[in-house]
Amino acid sequence: MATVKSTHPIAYYRLAATSGTSEVGTTTYTAAGGVSPVSMASSCAPVGVPNDQCTVFDGKSGYFNTSQMGGIRGAGSIMAWVHLNSRPKMKGRIEYVAGISQSGNDFDLQFEPDNTVRFYTASGSNVAFAPVASTLDGEWHFIVATFDAATKERAIYWDGKLGKMDTGGGTVGKSNEFTIGESKVFTGRFFDGDISDVGLWNTALSADTVARIYASRLNAQ
Repeated sequence: MATVKSTHPIAYYRLAATSGTSEVGTTTYTAAGGVSPVSMASSCAPVGVPNDQCTVFDGKSGYFNTSQMGGIRGAGSIMAWVHLNSRPKMKGRIEYVAGISQSGNDFDLQFEPDNTVRFYTASGSNVAFAPVASTLDGEWHFIVATFDAATKERAIYWDGKLGKMDTGGGTVGKSNEFTIGESKVFTGRFFDGDISDVGLWNTALSADTVARIYASRLNAQ
């Protein structure tokens, strides 16, 4: 946690309960959905926290609202530890990780039915990375997605290493609510599995910073 905080995110939700406050700033998160849409588990992301708790999404209605509104102008990054119950291709649908959904001005990180991870930064424009499909079943993975409208660079990092980078750029001024586990604009993308330690930055994290956060999992936080 200390390593993440040292990089100055604008929000950092550990999701160690079904509601709570960001580890930085004062924004909050709250579980939403149907009956018991988000539950707790003790087999959590390997982030070095003893006796940790993490949230499990039911894949049908569960997600988190937050009070974080926008905050992303010309650059931004999203971080999350994720644990899919099964490959998206088996379900044939999108599974949303986190983002600021906005019609015509996307900022969305999600798994898609072809087993790719895609990061949308403009109206439909995205950068995609295809992990080894066999590793998507029941394993924790660390994802960071970054974009910078000035340099046009955007990237997806997978388990601390660069997965894919392009110069597709992105539009500025993301102003809607930041949500986790479901888009409230492009609905029906409920995440099926666990999500932990979600971070949001108004800068594009460097490759060195991503690697440093990933390496910090080896130390008690």
